[in-house]
Amino acid sequence: MNTGNYAMLEVFARALQPGGKIRVVSEAISVLEKCREFPVEQGYYRWLKIPVETDTEYEIFCEECQVSFCYLSGCENILEAGVCYLEQEKESGGFVKFSQARQYDSPIRETYHFAPWKNWLNDPNGLCWFQGYYHMFYQLNPHSQQWSQMYWGHAASKDLVHWVHLPVALEPQEEILNNPEEQKGGAFSGSAIMHEGEAIFFLTRSLGPMVDGENTLQQQWKMTSRDMLHFSKERLVIDRPPRGASFDFRDPKVIKASKKWYMALGSALEGKAAILLYESGDLEHWNYTGPLLVEKETGIRCMECPDFMELDGKYLAVGALMHHYDSQGRYQMCRYYIGDFEDGTFTEEHRGWFDFGSNCYAMQSFEHKGRRISIGWISDFYGEHLELERGACGSMTIPREMHIRDGRLYLTPVREIESLKSERLYRGQGENVCLKGICPNAYKAEVEFEDNIAFSIQLGGDENRGILLIHDEKGLRIQTKGVKSESVMFPAEVEKVEKLEIFADRRTVEVYVNDGEAVGTKLFYDISDQGCFILNAEAAECLKRAEVFRMESIWTGEK
Repeated sequence: MNTGNYAMLEVFARALQPGGKIRVVSEAISVLEKCREFPVEQGYYRWLKIPVETDTEYEIFCEECQVSFCYLSGCENILEAGVCYLEQEKESGGFVKFSQARQYDSPIRETYHFAPWKNWLNDPNGLCWFQGYYHMFYQLNPHSQQWSQMYWGHAASKDLVHWVHLPVALEPQEEILNNPEEQKGGAFSGSAIMHEGEAIFFLTRSLGPMVDGENTLQQQWKMTSRDMLHFSKERLVIDRPPRGASFDFRDPKVIKASKKWYMALGSALEGKAAILLYESGDLEHWNYTGPLLVEKETGIRCMECPDFMELDGKYLAVGALMHHYDSQGRYQMCRYYIGDFEDGTFTEEHRGWFDFGSNCYAMQSFEHKGRRISIGWISDFYGEHLELERGACGSMTIPREMHIRDGRLYLTPVREIESLKSERLYRGQGENVCLKGICPNAYKAEVEFEDNIAFSIQLGGDENRGILLIHDEKGLRIQTKGVKSESVMFPAEVEKVEKLEIFADRRTVEVYVNDGEAVGTKLFYDISDQGCFILNAEAAECLKRAEVFRMESIWTGEK
């Protein structure tokens, strides 16, 4: 393969037995340099950074070692071009460039939602706008499609829609890399703020035994960057949870309010899920002021991934409820709380579910040019993921603009997503709709109603398996059949249905109701890649408008 404009090869490898090594071979450079060998340690994967010449032909070989993740980096326009991933050929054992279009072309991988190159993704981290680009860091396991020791992946975008993959930003602690069978943790979730010309990150470092407990240590660390490619050495800012708090003590979100810096942290306080609050005058020294809020409902291990912000004249807190089931059987939902915040005290006025589909977790938000934008992790808490070679478990929701109206939270897809609409597959009114064989299974449907009528819309599947959006005397809900989540109800908290925006993207469905009054995200795997949109209404004449558009892929080109 030719390195093109790239000057660095990054390889994540582990030795299968003593003597494992990576060989980098080129006939185009000096005899002394044309074959270089790099020893690989046994145990956990190690991150090798190997300088290479630009525009040079190389061959890369593994000897008695295993490579999980490999890419070229170090080009001058990396924020535009992204890294160039390499995959190992089964027959030769060598590495070749692998196009995005080929990698993502699978019926069980999203085509216009952000997803990792492969393997595991969870929580969005460090969302921000910095020097002309949106940045998204995220929890990453580059080695398999299951949760494990945590790295930070990184991606950038100019429009919140098309993303480029950037080099991995953080890896687990040395204690974990040296002893992965007995220690777990790594670089857990965190947030970013822009201050005095640099990005400042706050994140949790977690370290502990394989079973969570009182010996698990979660601390809050700080690092900075002036270019989003190079990062300062991390500094410890909070070394332990306050008295009465759980060892679950993580996911810092930092904001400025009333001329003070505040940090919200997810935890439990005296056995109840809580968001803890710290304050600081200099972003270095943090004082615990007490809980921002304590969840009254029982059966929650802790609050995770809290967010806290001023929005439309109110304050909004959001928390992910760990190990919680609601009355409908939905697992680990995110709850929002609206209220006032004065002198460090939050007074709740209203609460609701952030996403009624139960596959959106760990949301994080940021503000840019007057818009408050959130992204959530599309999780798989019902164990429905289908694993395949070069596949991925985990992706991100469409970025959502946030507002508070009439005392409740509204979420709408960012307007930039409209740029992906292409061929119109259907337009009509006053009639039921039956579209089958939509291939690839990636579309957007827009529906408006004259009246609050009963209907059902099949969004995927066949006679044995399916995902449906149903509205009847029981209300509006997502319902599945023939899959592991079929016994769970996914109701939306709306009194009537006037308008729907539905995004189907292979394994993911996002439903926006009444211009964001409620939003539901649900996974549904269909290996055929033959999508459908089948709408049956009791009073079809009340269908004011229905349109269905094909959505273009964001994963195109060689990178």
